[in-house]
Amino acid sequence: MMTPRERIVTALNHRPPDRVPFSWGFGPTAEMTRKLETYFQERGADWRKVRQATEDKIGAGAAFIGPMPANGNTYSGIWGIQTKSQNYGAGEYDEFTGFPLADVNDPAQLHDYPWPKPEWYDYAKVRGQIETANSGRRKAVCVGGGNPFEIYCWMTGLEESLVNLLTNPEVVTTALDYITGFFEERLRRTLKQCGDLVDIIFLADDLGGQNGLLISRQTYRSILQPFHRRLTACARELAPQAFCMLHSDGAVFDVLPDIMDAGIQVLEAVQVDAMGMDPARLKSAYGERLSFHGAISVQQLLPHSDAATVQSECRKLIETLGKNGGYIAAPTHAIQVGTPPENVWAMLEAVLGQADFQQALQQSKL
Repeated sequence: MMTPRERIVTALNHRPPDRVPFSWGFGPTAEMTRKLETYFQERGADWRKVRQATEDKIGAGAAFIGPMPANGNTYSGIWGIQTKSQNYGAGEYDEFTGFPLADVNDPAQLHDYPWPKPEWYDYAKVRGQIETANSGRRKAVCVGGGNPFEIYCWMTGLEESLVNLLTNPEVVTTALDYITGFFEERLRRTLKQCGDLVDIIFLADDLGGQNGLLISRQTYRSILQPFHRRLTACARELAPQAFCMLHSDGAVFDVLPDIMDAGIQVLEAVQVDAMGMDPARLKSAYGERLSFHGAISVQQLLPHSDAATVQSECRKLIETLGKNGGYIAAPTHAIQVGTPPENVWAMLEAVLGQADFQQALQQSKL
């Protein structure tokens, strides 16, 4: 039997593993996690141990040691973004309410902005943390490479960001240069410490909506692609064995040749409910060059189907996207509260197979 890391590396090298690899991706939301804890506990299993036992990769990165941002969230706050907690009944989420680059129309205004600094992270401890968490290199290791355009949209507001791509591209490219420079240097310092232990570099920039691209292919190639190339080039230099993965929601079929040209080897999310994102079409068109991570729909399949349908559809995905390797089965995004817990159980049975799933449950007994 392969280790989880061997399974992922084999699949991403477009060879058939012993079974399709599995990852929780963004995982269940906090509210859904509580539902799963109860559901698995009633069946004699510790949900958190089940999640750990079934996950084939782990995340790693330098810990933040810089000044705590005003909103208390180092993911968004270091960029000067303001947030406000919003209650939606079943739980809460942070909504962006303050956009520090809104109405910036002169690139010169960006030069004096208080951009975050790469030295706000503790790189010296990264290697030891990976070795401790991943004894024997059993699981694949994934480190973050950055989300430059997404950050720009968060700092500016989505509508203004998209308008600026057409009417004021110099402001966009100047901002992206600063943002990408931060991610590039943080990735460089991280990989200098642990590049030989890393299997996946994770980038993220949403390029698609439900019914098509958010921007044209030409806009992607002329404005965004060079910044993605900078990050994948850094990865190639310091972790040449690692695979570059890009998260993008939505209907991105038409831009896949361009993201591959930017150095991307794995598409993450694979939002099969979006227009043109049929798994068979994706595999036929790009399966020899591009691997896929995701495709188990959190939009339709998991929340709205019965367990038998979940199992059937997961098996179809494995047969289609997993043919000759090239597929990591995973939810397309965070599993939302309201999803029947029995569908999560069914997903695990279908993807892992009965024997491996039962073994995970045995390891996770209360």
